[in-house]
Order: sequence, then C-alpha cells, then structure tokens
Amino acid sequence: MVESNRNLNHKYEYVGFLSKSVRIKEKGFWGINDFDGNEILPSNYIEVFTLSSGYGLIAARDAGFYDIYDFSGNKINSERFDYLYPYYGLFGLTKVRIGESWGIINKHGRVIVPIKYKRIDKFGKGMILREFDSNLEYIDKDELFKLSKVKHSIIDNAPK
Repeated sequence: MVESNRNLNHKYEYVGFLSKSVRIKEKGFWGINDFDGNEILPSNYIEVFTLSSGYGLIAARDAGFYDIYDFSGNKINSERFDYLYPYYGLFGLTKVRIGESWGIINKHGRVIVPIKYKRIDKFGKGMILREFDSNLEYIDKDELFKLSKVKHSIIDNAPK
C-alpha cells in the first residue's frame, strides 16, 4: 500500500509519479515502485527512467551501463548500452550506443538496426545511418535505402 506523501518524504529523497509507476530516490540511488509501493527495480541505480510511457520499458544505469527492463522488473535483453536516447522521436525508437557504435532498438527493446554505425541522425521522415567507412544509408518506416551519392555536408547541416 502506498504511504501518505508525508511518510514518503521521510523515506525517500525524491518521489516522482509516472504513468505506470513511481520513481524514487533513496540514499542517493534510484529505483521504481508500482503504485501499491511494491518494488519493480530496487534503489540501486545511478539513473532510472521510462523509455516511453505507453510501452512499459524502463532504462536503468548502474556503474557505467544501461539495461532495459519491463514493468515486472525483468531484464528484457542481453545487451548493456553505454548510452541511449530514451525518446528518439521516430516510430517509438530508441537510439543506443555500445562503445563507439550506434544502433536502434524498437519499442519492445529489440535491436532492429544493428549496433554498428558511426552516427545516426534524424532526417525527414526517417534517419541517416553513417557507417565508419563513410557509407550512408537511409532508413524509413518500411525499408533501408542505400544513399551512395549524398554529400556529407548536406547531412551534417540537416535539421536534427
């Protein structure tokens, strides 16, 4: 059962209500509880947040890596990400990085664009994927198109 706000303020350093859960900070670390006060993720993380309020995924960062969990607290993939953009804005996607390489996961936490690109940028109704050898690809909701003649300066100056 959820304690009153007065009791929560004495137990936690921070309490923030999300659409499906409560984000809490306790002894300098973050966790997630459900609305009944049951722990979804323990207060062991440097950072926690939802990837999208409608899809039920939580990103949690420990010492240096992000993991992705469902709202039952189950880790949903084996990848550990160095960085991620929680709301990448296109089609419910999240941009993730492992080492120096970027990729895309979908709203279910599955890798749908391999984590192998030097850079990924929004462009029009899709994204530009720049490989380490400077080849470019364009991805939209339906398929990937190879863009061999697009100049880097056009992409670099595109709105982000």
